[in-house]
Amino acid sequence: MTQMRRMGRWMYTVDERILEHLSEEAWASPSTMEAESEFQQLGADSEYIEQRCGQLVERELVAPIINGGRMYEITRWGLAYLRGDLDASHLQKWGRY
Repeated sequence: MTQMRRMGRWMYTVDERILEHLSEEAWASPSTMEAESEFQQLGADSEYIEQRCGQLVERELVAPIINGGRMYEITRWGLAYLRGDLDASHLQKWGRY
């Protein structure tokens, strides 16, 4: 049985799309994500996706491939969230971004 995901109050729908996209791809940049239909349907441009990636980095759900870079990959915590094993409401900002 698949567990239900537990979003944090700080999360938006686009955050889940970013995590899902990065779980399927080795890495992605905000501009490559912007070109995908799931982000176009949400009206998410690369600037907004970059902003949301920053929030996900601060909570260690995604990580930049190169420190300070604009290409991201999902972390083990991000994968745990997608599986329903991690309650995102308990994640604190670490301020590393």
